[in-house]
Amino acid sequence: MSTAPVAAPLQGPVSMSLPFSAESARAVRDALSAWLIHQGAGAEAIADARLVATELVSNALRHAAPLSNGTMLVRWQRRAGRLQLSVSDGGGTSVPIVLDAPEEDDGGRGLAIVEALTARWWVERQPWLQAVHVDVALAPG
Repeated sequence: MSTAPVAAPLQGPVSMSLPFSAESARAVRDALSAWLIHQGAGAEAIADARLVATELVSNALRHAAPLSNGTMLVRWQRRAGRLQLSVSDGGGTSVPIVLDAPEEDDGGRGLAIVEALTARWWVERQPWLQAVHVDVALAPG
């Protein structure tokens, strides 16, 4: 299934309700990049934010369920020189944690990457909703 390009506003906070599918990671990366360029973020900050967003969307798809309407919700805004981004889904059977994945493993490093590239990250859980939030420093371009 292919999804049509998703447009996001270039000013103010962004909220994207997306299909619970792998194609949504690209839609988030593209919209976030355009938004960050418009915000004047530097190339390294944009690359870091794109990678963090991809990891969060991928983790939602791998470890959680969709929201009750079959989607995921990705939100972001700029606050005090930082990007605050969250990915919300229907939650999974466990709370997201950073793993110490063995070198020979193919996976298990997503949240370690998120932790390395963000100022902080945290999880909010309710019975029907889980949101993973990150706070990323934005250096000017």
